[in-house]
Amino acid sequence: MVPTGQDVLVLDDGQSPPTDVVSPPRRPRWTDTLAYIADPDEFCRVNLARHGPVFKTGVFGGTTVFVGSARANQMAFNGDGSYTEISLPPTTMAMFGEYSLFQRPDLHRQRKSALRPAFTGPMLAGYGPRMHQVIEHHLKSWDTTNPIQLVPSVEALSFDVLAPLMLGIDLSKGDDAFKGLPIASKDALKQQYKTFFDGFYGLLKWRSPLTAFGRGWQARTRLIEFMRVMIQRRRGSDIDPTQDLLAMMLARQQETPDGVFSDALIENQALLQLWASHYEITGLLSSWMYQLGRHPEALQRARAEQATELGATPDLRKVELDQLKALPFLDATIKETLRTLPPTSTANRRLSRSVVLDGVLYEKDWTVIAEPRIAHAMAEHFTDPDAFEPERFLPEHHQGRQYEFIPFGGGVHACLGAQLALAMAKLFAIHLLQRFDWHLSGTAKFVQFPLKQINNSYRVQLNNRT
Repeated sequence: MVPTGQDVLVLDDGQSPPTDVVSPPRRPRWTDTLAYIADPDEFCRVNLARHGPVFKTGVFGGTTVFVGSARANQMAFNGDGSYTEISLPPTTMAMFGEYSLFQRPDLHRQRKSALRPAFTGPMLAGYGPRMHQVIEHHLKSWDTTNPIQLVPSVEALSFDVLAPLMLGIDLSKGDDAFKGLPIASKDALKQQYKTFFDGFYGLLKWRSPLTAFGRGWQARTRLIEFMRVMIQRRRGSDIDPTQDLLAMMLARQQETPDGVFSDALIENQALLQLWASHYEITGLLSSWMYQLGRHPEALQRARAEQATELGATPDLRKVELDQLKALPFLDATIKETLRTLPPTSTANRRLSRSVVLDGVLYEKDWTVIAEPRIAHAMAEHFTDPDAFEPERFLPEHHQGRQYEFIPFGGGVHACLGAQLALAMAKLFAIHLLQRFDWHLSGTAKFVQFPLKQINNSYRVQLNNRT
């Protein structure tokens, strides 16, 4: 019996738990997976109301315990190497690949530390001018005469920002940037990524083109070959390790040939980091526009803050990422968007040992999912949780504390690209607020699983301000 720093009691195999512990409420049902996939928000909220922030389900097979309370989230996030291990469906783990950060837990910290410079600090600050340029270029092309499709418009902008920062592809050259590569155009590359993404939650790990997993696996194979040729191309040119993720990895490999950055790891991370950042950031930017369209008072306050801190008509291209710290309300609107429209669950862990926390027994081989849809909807964490109130994230309100606000997870598997996502969201927001007013076309419908995102058909009307 091993106590931990947060009062998690870890039981030895075969050891009986204390006599006064209880099992989480609710009995798993065979329909739980279908109900969760159909509408994760409804599934979590109904069960939170009936059973509280910790309850058992049958989601993804076996016993899966959903948790949302701060202490249970902390337990789920921080047990790696002691009493938990990564638990994702076999199809998902296969699509991530053996060189993802989810594989080889003994190497996780080393790999993540090696990748972190591309997403933080001086490298992230250096991305600012290129983000400004692409965002401004796209927004100039957005139509104000007819309503635009929100998500496809944001997705195109997001990809054009991120592909150069992750891979070093000069998309300003059009299809010429893809000459000699096994995928011959930007549109073809994006289509391969979509097929790859669709394969992550295929029901069968069957490599047939008749299945989503099989098609996704074929796309993954093509994308890895694309990365392999990209790597060879970049090796044949001067490498500035501060310019993009791929350049940084190749430079580190040259410095330490036997270090963490093998060719296989570089290929896999180039593939995954563009995929993850593109889809997650597209969802965040689209949802932020939607939420501020629904709450014009928050939009006007963010715009007034921007005018006060940056000037009424500033040259936004000169705004550095560090200056965005002077916009706390804008930051709060982004965080409130992440709270109210979290894109996905943030931690799936299998219990490698039984543990007891706060009188509740979590048994070995159960899966634990830390769900922001539960944590973010708890009145114990957020006052009036159903309301969109960015003010709650201002420092004086003391909401959004660690393990209560979990859009990027926590612990050793916290999202590597969180700072990049927030930086890009703020740059996008200041350009949009200066250039446009926008009006929604009613209530949006959402794709619910595996990532929550506004349906592609949803439109907004833009009106120029300048």
